[in-house]
This record gives sequence, structure tokens and C-alpha cells, in this order.
Amino acid sequence: MTEHQVTAKFGDKEITIGSGHITKQADGTVTVQMGETIVMTAVVAATKGREGQDWFPLQVDYRERASACGQIPGNYFRREGRPSDKEILTCRLTDRPIRPLFSKGWFNECQVYGLLLSADGENEPDVMSILGASAALMVSDIPWAGPLGAVRVARIDGKFVANPTNDEMAESDLDLLYVGNETDVVMYEGSADQITEADFIKALKFGQECCIPQIEAQKELVKICGKEKRDISDQLFVVPSAIFEKAEELGGGDRIVEALLTVAKLERERKVSAIKDEVAAKLREEFGEDEVTGPVVEQAFYHIQKTALRGLILEKGKRLDGRSLDTLRA
Repeated sequence: MTEHQVTAKFGDKEITIGSGHITKQADGTVTVQMGETIVMTAVVAATKGREGQDWFPLQVDYRERASACGQIPGNYFRREGRPSDKEILTCRLTDRPIRPLFSKGWFNECQVYGLLLSADGENEPDVMSILGASAALMVSDIPWAGPLGAVRVARIDGKFVANPTNDEMAESDLDLLYVGNETDVVMYEGSADQITEADFIKALKFGQECCIPQIEAQKELVKICGKEKRDISDQLFVVPSAIFEKAEELGGGDRIVEALLTVAKLERERKVSAIKDEVAAKLREEFGEDEVTGPVVEQAFYHIQKTALRGLILEKGKRLDGRSLDTLRA
């Protein structure tokens, strides 16, 4: 099988994304290289969902083997140990931006596996894991609303630097991990040493600019070796509109808002659970138990709560504990 490669250049950095030469049985596989650091990412997804499944079982794994830096595990059995804190955090960094972009109501099992193949000790692989997950999903047949770009932004002597080396990070007063699509931010996290709000906004804009070449490179790779996306229209779990509207009528609006604004957590959970049980019972009376299954109730009530919480924040400027958006905890 032929290897296909594309390159993304931003600032003084260059990232190469390759596909087509390893893990051929996966739905999609890429390698991402920056310097001598190489991360392989493979993605697979089940063609059918499990009976009664009402949640999306996405599993993201990332491992750094000792062989990546030319070593052998030092334990007695010469085996890899359990995931380190860094590996677990990289899994979470990879999971957060890609999870919201899967089709709503698609509950087939999906796995994203990242493996550090080579480490040069200068370029951090966590950003490459995110980019690799995006690129692997793009070239696969799994429907996904990407692509995404990912970059670490540092500031050294007042100048922004994309994907700094470890030595450069030691001189930086900013450590920002930015993930974005073509137009907007999808996720960011980081820390800084007394940076102003204006400078932080500039850092976000710089990160967005760095994402564009990565996104264009992924689109080019899809044209070269991307698979046709599978049709999942008959696999999407959708609550019937009549049931959803009735559930909103019975448990939505001011009633659920009042329960959600209960300050004591256990009391709040009790009130919300009581409303859900009451709504479920009335729905089953009207539509029958065959139509109002457990997953239907869970999904309908989840969206009712989500709508109420969103309304509290955007329309009333309140959070669950009653604080305004700019009020700190006492």
C-alpha cells in the first residue's frame, strides 16, 4: 500500500501527516511527525450499535512506549506498565475536542488509539495526538464533523511561538494548548504568568491562525486517500417528536429550572429525579411502554435539562448555585 503524505507549515514549524502504510485493518490511520517525534493514531468504529445503548461509547487511548526513545522498560518483566499521568492527561486532551463532533444520537462503539513511535525529547507529542485523531477520523469512513487543528502557543520575549520545544517552554510566560476548526475555537487550556487579557486574546487569535494550515493539509490528505463516509442515517437514535414535546410540556420550563436552582446538591438531584420519574410514568401511560423505553426517557430528559441550563446562563446570567457569571465562590 502506498504511503501518502501532506505537510502543514506555520511560523517556523512544519508538521507532516502520513497515511496508508501501517495498521491497514483500521478504519483510518495516520502518522504525525514534528522533528523526530512521531505519533501514530488509528481509529475504528463498530458498524452496529448494541441493543438498548443510550450513550456514545467513545474510548480514547494514548501510550508512550519506552522504545520510542530507544529504551527497554526497566522492570523485572521488561513490560510496559500502567498509563502514566501524562498519558492519561493526553487521552483527555484528545477526547475533549473530538467528542462533540460525532453525530448526535450515534451510539456505536468507537476507539481512537494513539501511540508514540519516536520521541526526540524536544517536541511534545500531546498536540500531535490531537491532530492525529482529527486526521485519522477524516481519512476514515466514520462520519465526523472535522477537521481540527491543534497547536501549543508560547510567548518568549513578547513574541508568540507555535509548538515550542521543551527548552523554549522554559523561557515562556505562556503555555496555551489551542484546538480550533476553520472558523472558531473548539477547546483551549493552559496557564500563564501574569499575562493580560488583551495579550491572551492575541494568543488565541495566533493559535487559530496556526490551525488553518493543518486543516488545509488534512483536506488535501482526504482528497488523496480518504474513504467514503458510511451511511449512519438509520443508526441514529432519535426521540420521537411527539414524545419529546410531551416530555417538555410535563417537565420542562420553570418546573425543571426551579429544581435545578436548588443549592444543596443531594436535594437538587432528588428533585430532578422525582420530576423525571413522574414524566416517564405519564409518558408511558399515554404512549405505551414499548415506545417510551429507558433510553428514550434518558435522552428526552437530558435535552430538557440541557435547554434549561443553557437558558439560565444565556438569558438570566445565572449558574446552578445562583451565582452570576462574574461572581466568584465565597
